[in-house]
Amino acid sequence: MYGEYKEDVDFYVKEARRARGKVLEIACGTGRIYLQLLKEGIDAYGIDISESMLKVLRKKAERLGLKPKVKRADMRTFRLKERFSLIIIPFRSFLHNLTVEDQIKTLKNVRRHLAPHGRLILNFFYPDPERILNYGKEQKFVIRAGNKTYIQTVKSYFIDEPNQIVESIVSLKKGNKTFWKQKFRIAFIYKREFELLLRLAGFTRWKVYGGFNREPLKSHKQEMVWIAEK
Repeated sequence: MYGEYKEDVDFYVKEARRARGKVLEIACGTGRIYLQLLKEGIDAYGIDISESMLKVLRKKAERLGLKPKVKRADMRTFRLKERFSLIIIPFRSFLHNLTVEDQIKTLKNVRRHLAPHGRLILNFFYPDPERILNYGKEQKFVIRAGNKTYIQTVKSYFIDEPNQIVESIVSLKKGNKTFWKQKFRIAFIYKREFELLLRLAGFTRWKVYGGFNREPLKSHKQEMVWIAEK
């Protein structure tokens, strides 16, 4: 569904080049960004909790003549021998940590795997009050993949409002046929809240931007892009 999403790719590739060392992508999925890092000759590693997604990544890499260094692991508990100049968690994957305990556990684990002065870069949306007002209603979007067009339907709602946990049911349709349907949960995180999480995890230096061009964060309509240094 998001295989051709490219808005963040150049940003993460550029930051990986700047790192001049080993790079780890957490939640690398089917390789949308990870394979671009390999194409650039970057010494990139990857982890994902889904073995089926990693299987797709490996098949893509084989077709491209690339040799991925990926393994199935949980962002909260993974252990690798390497230390990294850069660790990235693209495409809002950090939000799958549903509790404060898991959020801190992940950030501490990331910091443990960073080399001295290594950086963590991740992005996630700023909770949009306008979109929250439409929770419980089914929304439709047009998705284009190659020369094919699909209708994506999304229905989101709070399952635990005090703890900011949202469940979404997403499906893809072509005509009247639904050929993919998935349910997932994420936890909203606000700017000041994430600053506290970083501090609790041991980070002392970070910046947040309002997009991949490093524009100032001024509105809930922007994507938060965080860069934290060990």
